Amino acid sequence: MRTNRLFGLLIACLFSTSLVAQIDIVPRFGVHASGLDAKLADFKTEASTGWNAGIDLQLGRGMVYLQPGAHYHRFNADLTSNPDIEGALELKGKTTISQIKTPLNLGVRLTGEDGLIDVYALGGVVPTFLMGVQESETFAFDEGDLNDFTWGTNVGLGLNVWFLNLDVRYEWGLTDFLVDSSAKNNVFTATVGVRF
Repeated sequence: MRTNRLFGLLIACLFSTSLVAQIDIVPRFGVHASGLDAKLADFKTEASTGWNAGIDLQLGRGMVYLQPGAHYHRFNADLTSNPDIEGALELKGKTTISQIKTPLNLGVRLTGEDGLIDVYALGGVVPTFLMGVQESETFAFDEGDLNDFTWGTNVGLGLNVWFLNLDVRYEWGLTDFLVDSSAKNNVFTATVGVRF
């Protein structure tokens, strides 16, 4: 019985060592531009640029691999009073929106496996969770105006050069970003990371 436990422990250690040897951890930081343009009852909103930081895991050493991740996104949205209301003064304001994006991508190594320079393509789904909204002083715009959870899909290209990683992605919003509007949030992201 003791031999079976030791043998099982040895197999588990070998399996976990093999699994860890197939995982790259990639912390990354970057910038993004959101393409949200929505008109609400008394104002319109346009998203702009922001920054993001997060971590991806590249699971697998073959040509095809799985890449889950978690990223904090923060961006500004410009708010403007509705220009269609005749005689109204145009008011402007800003708000800051924070989200957590948890992409689940499938990647393909386009230049082979484990070279000094590695080019890859990826695509998948992006569940996004609203973390907070900095309220505007000019407009009544807060977390209640945004959906708490949205879906997106993304595609991207990346380059690994030794331990450095460069990555660009485009995300199409699949669900409504705002509660009272059918506007989707499309996001272009560029990041730089380090592979461990």
